[in-house]
Amino acid sequence: PINTSENEGVASIAADGQTIFFTGCNRDDGLGDCDIYEAELDGNQWTNVRNVEEINSPAWDSQPSISSDGKTLYFCSTREGALGGEGDADIYLSTKQSDGKWSKPKNLGPPINTPQPEDSPFIFPGGKLLYFSSAGHGGEGGLDFFTSKVGTGGTFSEPENLGPPFNTDRDERFIPLPAAGDIVYFASERTDLGNEGQLDIFMGLLP
Repeated sequence: PINTSENEGVASIAADGQTIFFTGCNRDDGLGDCDIYEAELDGNQWTNVRNVEEINSPAWDSQPSISSDGKTLYFCSTREGALGGEGDADIYLSTKQSDGKWSKPKNLGPPINTPQPEDSPFIFPGGKLLYFSSAGHGGEGGLDFFTSKVGTGGTFSEPENLGPPFNTDRDERFIPLPAAGDIVYFASERTDLGNEGQLDIFMGLLP
């Protein structure tokens, strides 16, 4: 029941392997063109697929990343209130409440979000380091990868550019890391391997 005849996108599975968050587009129960959904694993079948209505909007909501404790959900949205105005994508977070519902999403604001698009949030296991893409923090060009430390009270440090060879003058997006933190997987439009600017999947070793 996860996939349909419409588009599905970026998925994030909770650390216990029992809950998946994913993007579903143009569904009958959708609030916008793309919404975030969750489902539970029962044996080897995904069940109880539901639109996470409390965090979705009439705009584009996508790219969920669930924290390892299952209590914080990061995602991207073009909803009203983005720093760059209408159509701009910012990163938001929502926290799980005692009733199992998710809180009203909070725009991360500066120093994470800018008037330019932000993309591809990934909260590293442990919840203390956020990876994301941005076109608004300078760098090599297009969307670059950045990291920011998550402090007490939910504060974020000034983003640091991952630099070459991870970032290029093209777009870099969709970055997950295993818990060991030694390997990074990502998608890039780089042209040095003859892929002519289309998104391909790469992996690299972090120093």
